[in-house]
Amino acid sequence: MRKTLFTLICAALCHTSFANSAENPTAYTEHAKYKISATDIKILVRQLNNIEQCLFPDLAKPNYQQIYDNWSVAESMTMLYFQQNLLKELIGEQNAQFIEKDEPSRLYFEQMHEKYNHQKANVDKSRCEDFKPVYAQIKQQIEYSIPQVYK
Repeated sequence: MRKTLFTLICAALCHTSFANSAENPTAYTEHAKYKISATDIKILVRQLNNIEQCLFPDLAKPNYQQIYDNWSVAESMTMLYFQQNLLKELIGEQNAQFIEKDEPSRLYFEQMHEKYNHQKANVDKSRCEDFKPVYAQIKQQIEYSIPQVYK
């Protein structure tokens, strides 16, 4: 668990998106070891949006960016934790590793995520209430693992 949390800390604090600054955005597409399908990214985006709007219903409102801007490091890392776990369930451990470690695969993933991250959530209230304690527990573990300097 500590190794996973350390990886999440590094990913959350050091992650830089190169997708918008690439001189030739299709160059990395050709060299990606794994290209997530449109169907898989749509499923992932829908699930993540459901999680986010379950926990933060105001994300459905026009001022959603303010909510993201006010997230703590722990909240950002907790959402990254769920994204990585959902991704592993959806596409498998090996393909998720390609996205994490292979820059062209990661850039392709980011491009696809940006393209399809405009779906509306469909939050099931019962499942949402069941999920909240799970989120709180993971967030607490992450908060405990974050060095004080990043809090």
